Amino acid sequence: MTTTLRVPHHFEWDDRLEPVDKKLVGEINGSLDRLNELRVVEIAVAGPFARSKIAWKLASYQHALLHRLIALMDGAAVAWNNRCTLAAILSARALMETLAVLAELEQRVARFYAAVDLGGLDALAQNGIFASRDPKWVKEYPETSAVSVLTYIDKFDKRAEGFRGHYDILSERCHPNSMGHKFMFSTLDRTDGTVRYFDEREPARNGQMILAAIAAFPLAEAISARLDALILKVSDLQHRTNPVSGSESL
Repeated sequence: MTTTLRVPHHFEWDDRLEPVDKKLVGEINGSLDRLNELRVVEIAVAGPFARSKIAWKLASYQHALLHRLIALMDGAAVAWNNRCTLAAILSARALMETLAVLAELEQRVARFYAAVDLGGLDALAQNGIFASRDPKWVKEYPETSAVSVLTYIDKFDKRAEGFRGHYDILSERCHPNSMGHKFMFSTLDRTDGTVRYFDEREPARNGQMILAAIAAFPLAEAISARLDALILKVSDLQHRTNPVSGSESL
C-alpha cells in the first residue's frame, strides 16, 4: 500500500508583519518544502538498517521528529493564515521545543559515535522513541523517563542566545495567565471601567512573536542532513564492531 503525505501549508505574509519580513517568510516556506520532501513513509530493514538495528532506531526517531516539525509548521501556518493567532502561537512554541530536541539528538549522536559508544547510542534511540512522563509507564520502564523539554530549550539557547527568553514569552501567551487572556483579548477603559474584548488585542506584536518563534525552522535542514550522515556512520560502526543485531528489544 502506498501512503501519500499531505503537502503542508505555506505561512502567508500579510499586513500583520512588516514588509522586511517577506524575505524571512519566503525562506521559511522554502525550507518547509525541502524538509517535506525528506519525509519518509517507511523505514525498511534494508541496506544500512539491515546491518545496524541501532541505526534503524535512530532513523526512526529522527523521522518521527521530522514529521512532527512539518506538522507543527503546517498547523502554525493554517492557524496564522486564518487569523487564529493563539493556536498559531501554541504550534509555534511546540515547534521550538521539537527543534531543540532534534538539535540535541544530533549532538548526542555525534558524541556517542566519537566515543564508539554503541550502548549509549542504543539507549539514546530507545529513550527518544519511547520517552514518556506517564507515571505507570515510567515505573515499569524507567529507562524511558522523558527529559524535561526545558532542558532541551536551555541547551539550544547556548547555540542561539535568546531562544529560551522568547520561549518563555510565548509560554505566557500560551498559558491561561494574564498575558494569555486579559492582555490577549481585552482592554480596560480607565475613564469608566469598561472592559472591551477583541479577537486579538495586538495583532502586529503577536505576529512578530510567532515569526520569531518559527524563524529557526530552517536550521532543521542542516541538522537533519548531519544526522543522516551520522546515522550511516553508526551503521558502519555497529557492523564493524558487533555485526549481530545490537540491542534485541524494540
